[in-house]
Amino acid sequence: MNINELDKETALKLGVLDAYKKAIRKPREQKFSKEQVRSNAIKVLAVVAGLNQSERERVLQHAIKLNSV
Repeated sequence: MNINELDKETALKLGVLDAYKKAIRKPREQKFSKEQVRSNAIKVLAVVAGLNQSERERVLQHAIKLNSV
């Protein structure tokens, strides 16, 4: 019997609930491709290209802080 054929209650009684949850989980779907991430990272770095390393660090840390709010 395949673990996907069990229901949640049976999986819990058998003590395999964690494995059951992993088996029925839908695969992740990324709408933002790796290439889009790279492309946008290059664009962001181009904006701060004129700054020295410590200035870039300060600006990027501030951007991270603003993003988390």
